[in-house]
Amino acid sequence: MSVQYEQLVVGPLETNCYVIWDPATLVAAVIDPGGNPQMIKQQLRDNDLAASKILLTHGHPDHFFSAGELAADYNIDILMHQADRIYIEESMALAEMFYDMSKFVSLSPLIFINDGDELNLGDATIEVIHTPGHSPGGLCFRTDAGVFCGDTIFAGSIGRTDFPGGSHPTLISSIQTKLLPLPDDTKLFPGHGGVTTVGRERATNPFLQ
Repeated sequence: MSVQYEQLVVGPLETNCYVIWDPATLVAAVIDPGGNPQMIKQQLRDNDLAASKILLTHGHPDHFFSAGELAADYNIDILMHQADRIYIEESMALAEMFYDMSKFVSLSPLIFINDGDELNLGDATIEVIHTPGHSPGGLCFRTDAGVFCGDTIFAGSIGRTDFPGGSHPTLISSIQTKLLPLPDDTKLFPGHGGVTTVGRERATNPFLQ
């Protein structure tokens, strides 16, 4: 069976957090826990899952705010690209506008991952794809269920590039070289909004025409 997933909309900016797991072993990973940690924990309990790691697509608070709490509760690592570590620290002022900072737990332990790395998820595999542009350390995570792409690409749109470290040309290049070559029916699970496919975005996304 393919990797299973549940999408949870979390935090004040309505971020898509994904709980993904290998159905054979019930080993799970949490992608972009940007809030509502109790909801995420309930999802893990409801499916009898063993959380093994937290994966961050990038270092913006709406995608990482609850990662530290979950890492501490489950004694697991937080995996991200090293290029975005600085933005975790620099984005705290932004986080204060939206979050109750008394609930923030520092992100630890941090493990840095890179393009082409393969991560185990029970008997399944997660491929790490570096897609800078929205941020320098933007990552996508490819499984046999599809690609969990954070704020790299959305249904009919792309990630903002007006944040520190953002670059529109770099983002377009990342999408064109790393995502669009994938098969048309590859599902894309973005950081906000609905699920789409590579074929749909290649044909209709106005930023890619």
